[in-house]
Amino acid sequence: MIINKVFNEDAMVTMSKLPQQVDLVLTSPPYNTSRVNTKNLYNRRYSKFVDCMSDSNYIKWTIEIFKGYEKILKPNGVILYNLSYSAEKPSLMHQVVAAIIEKTDFMIADTIVWKKTGGVFPCVVSPNKLTRVTETIYVFCRKNELKTFKTNKRVTSLRETGQKNYANITNFIEAANNDGATDLNKATFSSDLVGKLIDIYAPDKFSVIYDSFIGTGTTARAAMKKDMCFIGSEIDPDQVAYFHTYLESIPKLERRNYKIRLLLHEFPE
Repeated sequence: MIINKVFNEDAMVTMSKLPQQVDLVLTSPPYNTSRVNTKNLYNRRYSKFVDCMSDSNYIKWTIEIFKGYEKILKPNGVILYNLSYSAEKPSLMHQVVAAIIEKTDFMIADTIVWKKTGGVFPCVVSPNKLTRVTETIYVFCRKNELKTFKTNKRVTSLRETGQKNYANITNFIEAANNDGATDLNKATFSSDLVGKLIDIYAPDKFSVIYDSFIGTGTTARAAMKKDMCFIGSEIDPDQVAYFHTYLESIPKLERRNYKIRLLLHEFPE
């Protein structure tokens, strides 16, 4: 399996080539929240992706993506799926989650609230909508793995009965909003958030993390800093080039040391 590579192609194409060797899927898909307005700025979030499908098509598209995850995700691995909603379609993300549960082998194992630590746009033009400072990370596991999916909760003590007590990890994470908008992607992911999620859910050093909508490479950057491996898919060649430019900017010594640690790591057969 090829690791530490961003494929310039649709996620479904990438997943069709991958074996069941991915430890963790971690991604923030397009939310389908762009809209037509008086200036026709309906697709302003992404340079190549049309983020304004019909609700039914968006749900069907998501289901196909999750069927791809089913093929590549190792037993007891999880999917961390960041979704949000628009003022015009606040119910859509809940419809998406319901469809995933109904039409795939996955279920919700947990939900994480991500509180953004950066500035937010106050909602001052609506008489009834609140200012949003959080987003949701849905933790999906296979329906037959609810009691066995992996986290990094360590054992802290053992009761007289033999029952184990585990570290207390809350489902509330404070992390930076993003890594800064670019002309290519106005909705870049947060490497701060990704790093904290990796700490909880990536089972081992050099676990393989797949991001099906990797954009400018936020998940890959966070994975490398944590001594993890990554695979990404991105349809926009300019965003892939942006990530390659980032790789070239990493000091040679840092890149070399990462490669040495990777080579010394013993991967299971």
